[in-house]
Amino acid sequence: MRLLAVLVATSLVPSVAWAHPHIWISQHVRPIVTDGKFTHVEIEWRFDPMASEEEIPPIDEDNDGKLSADEVKSLANDMLPELRKKGFLTWLNIGAIDFRPPTMPTLNARIDDPASFRPPDWNHDAGDKDAGMPMPRNKQVEKAPPPVPRNLIYIMRFELPQPVKSFTITSYEQEDFVRIEVDKASLPANCKLAKHPTYKSEFVPGRPVFADKVSCQLP
Repeated sequence: MRLLAVLVATSLVPSVAWAHPHIWISQHVRPIVTDGKFTHVEIEWRFDPMASEEEIPPIDEDNDGKLSADEVKSLANDMLPELRKKGFLTWLNIGAIDFRPPTMPTLNARIDDPASFRPPDWNHDAGDKDAGMPMPRNKQVEKAPPPVPRNLIYIMRFELPQPVKSFTITSYEQEDFVRIEVDKASLPANCKLAKHPTYKSEFVPGRPVFADKVSCQLP
């Protein structure tokens, strides 16, 4: 699938070759509490409508505008092992150090129709010319907005290594090919949003975009 391919490719191609950003994701964070402690954290990725329209057709094999259990299973089998190679673009922390999710998450997926997330208008190819490596001519395609915007949604549930009273989660893509921003309005009362002090995307030197960090704490 094309989105999966570009997520993996960002780790292989110098950042100067990419625009800034090409894909925008709205992330919702939902901590799971069991017996008074956090045991899992669920992240929901809502892909921008343009990226969604590129990805939905190969996933929605019967073209009915919905994702069946079999289609979601096929997506998980294809996508999760590859995303794992990139640490799911996510860091966790339950104490002193950040770490990648240690186990494979469960995956669910759906299509929001009409779209529940529409980012501000932006130039998907912005930065290519400034970086000195313009988009190849055969890749320069006029990108018209979809007639009825939809969102492709991934929901990944990660198990924490142990039950805890507090944790942090940070998701970002270092090259800023994919921009991941947390939807602050969706956070539960026991979580807060801040910028990570060191994790950043810096496609344009000197103009870093620091990653969103969600911290959750129980009494």
